[in-house]
Amino acid sequence: MATARAVTVIPPTISLYTTAPLSASGTRRVAGYARVSTDNDEQLTSYDAQVEYYTRYINEHEDWEFVGLYSDEDAPYGQNTKRP
Repeated sequence: MATARAVTVIPPTISLYTTAPLSASGTRRVAGYARVSTDNDEQLTSYDAQVEYYTRYINEHEDWEFVGLYSDEDAPYGQNTKRP
């Protein structure tokens, strides 16, 4: 007959995504990223829609600070670009 093993679960203490302590409180600095990959006429409003969406979404969170928007303007699809 096999003996049941005891398992001890140790909860995480840091965020998997930010490596910040889970107990830390404060404002999270957040930026948006917008990109339009083609010159098609139907995508002319896509960039503006992305900017509006991310600005609104980030500002809806009281504990987030909107620090800016990064974009790859006129970058062809699949091209490597430098981002700040």
